[in-house]
Amino acid sequence: MHDLIIVGGGAAGLAAAAYALDKQLDVMVIYENLGGKINQKFTIHADTDFLVGHILVHLDTPETTPEEITRLGAETVEAFERQVTTQRGRALFDRVRQVSKEGDAFKIETERSGTLHAAAVIIASGAVPKQIEAPGREFINHGIGYTPVTFARALAGKTAVVIGCTQRALRGAAELARTVAQLYLVAPEFPADDPILAVLRKRPNVEILKGFTVKEVTGNSSVDTVVVEHEEKVRRLPVDAAFADVGLTPNSAMVKGLVETDADGFIIVDKRNATSLPGLFAAGDVTTVYGEHTLIAIGEGARAALAAHDYLLARG
Repeated sequence: MHDLIIVGGGAAGLAAAAYALDKQLDVMVIYENLGGKINQKFTIHADTDFLVGHILVHLDTPETTPEEITRLGAETVEAFERQVTTQRGRALFDRVRQVSKEGDAFKIETERSGTLHAAAVIIASGAVPKQIEAPGREFINHGIGYTPVTFARALAGKTAVVIGCTQRALRGAAELARTVAQLYLVAPEFPADDPILAVLRKRPNVEILKGFTVKEVTGNSSVDTVVVEHEEKVRRLPVDAAFADVGLTPNSAMVKGLVETDADGFIIVDKRNATSLPGLFAAGDVTTVYGEHTLIAIGEGARAALAAHDYLLARG
């Protein structure tokens, strides 16, 4: 039986593994995508095309390259990845079907490797973006791309559209509004009393299209028009960049009914990343912790491992 099994090979999972290895724990990382978001590969033109939100975008002279931006935190995650994969028997490429508890031990059922056991578990399985249901999906990628915040400077003087009303979408729209010439904010509904939305309503370069939904995304090699619709009214929005953030779906099915989650399935954790079940911890995008960012995930993963280590010490 392992001391600790970590489900997920992204920033949070690898940071947790690095901490556990430093404490000389018998740790196993079970993953489907080692490296998480930083290792996602996209088909793009290196000089001019890249993903914004989940949509492929073309810019003639980007001031900030995707390579520069994605290095933030990536080197640390890659170092953790090397630390885990160079030690024999620490990494397992597989899918976890279910986690359960039998007595004082956890049972982890996998698709291809049978059943494993551990004294403690960390769930760091991440989340996937909800997709826009509209024609033009060749511009929409299934991976999590860059947020609007990332390209606020690169889009100075240009036109952008933000699709969605999540906190992340509104926060990105507010940063974009400070630099772009024109910003469209599109969503069927918006929160009633959001302070960021109140600021956006006052900006002359922002048009809020409440009640509109995306009908189509068009373009040649990259997106140049987003077609939106409300009842029988259709608007064609010419844009230089499009951002889509309509929410995330957590990869928490393996612990459904085992721990407390919110209405959307995100795992509820306390300030030490402990779930409602002793010995089971969670970190990263799969949890209710605010902020989806590699650096945040690294910190959350390390803290979850620290808490798991304390739990193991208390067991003797």
